[in-house]
Amino acid sequence: METNNPSVLITGGTRGIGLALAKNFLQKGWSVSVSYHQDEADAQQAQTELSSISPQFTITKSDITLEASVVQLVQQTIEKWGKLDCVIHNAGSTQNARLINVEESQWDETLDVHLKGAFLLSKACVRPLMKQKGGSLIFISSVVATTGNVGQASYVSAKAGIMGFARSVAQEYGSKNIRVNVVCPGFHKTRLSGNLTPEAEEAIKEKHLLNSATDIHEVADFMVWLASSKTISGQVFNLDSRLPGWL
Repeated sequence: METNNPSVLITGGTRGIGLALAKNFLQKGWSVSVSYHQDEADAQQAQTELSSISPQFTITKSDITLEASVVQLVQQTIEKWGKLDCVIHNAGSTQNARLINVEESQWDETLDVHLKGAFLLSKACVRPLMKQKGGSLIFISSVVATTGNVGQASYVSAKAGIMGFARSVAQEYGSKNIRVNVVCPGFHKTRLSGNLTPEAEEAIKEKHLLNSATDIHEVADFMVWLASSKTISGQVFNLDSRLPGWL
């Protein structure tokens, strides 16, 4: 089903920030493909919520850490919509524990989903994007990539790696009109942050200059704007009022 609408692929798009992005892109007239890893209940709920907005979407089960799965996901998206204007790597995983309590398998899982996933997704997308003479890659990172965070060494490492990776890909393929950017969407109550105590949540808010977390609708609107921009690449956008560290 080829369409004249712009199209976007969002990994981790059936819950949290990813689902909010999918809804907003649909509302703005985009054709949307989202992927998820294994939570069937979330996928079913996302199906219901997205269906109430527009039929121009697909939901695909995919493992972002396996090359064959990622290649198939990208190919199916292009075959469905006839093109791919934007790819957003939002899929995430975290194993919160202080360093001596982190198992090697937990470390590997976190870096695989965030950083290896970014690599595999980009590799699968670059040739199609060059063939169609441009497109946008957006990676979700976090302000903790520049500040560090207690109990999140693997997550912080993965998110910091994404920033360097994105800047490198932006330089490699800018001449092909491929824009590559990173968005740090700020603190939101999602499954990854769901184990925080009220005290921990309040401590996070106190680090914000405005003493409040970011509005998810503002984040979604910004992402649609960035995906549509034709002249911005190699940038990291912090969408809250915390000060990033070491910059």
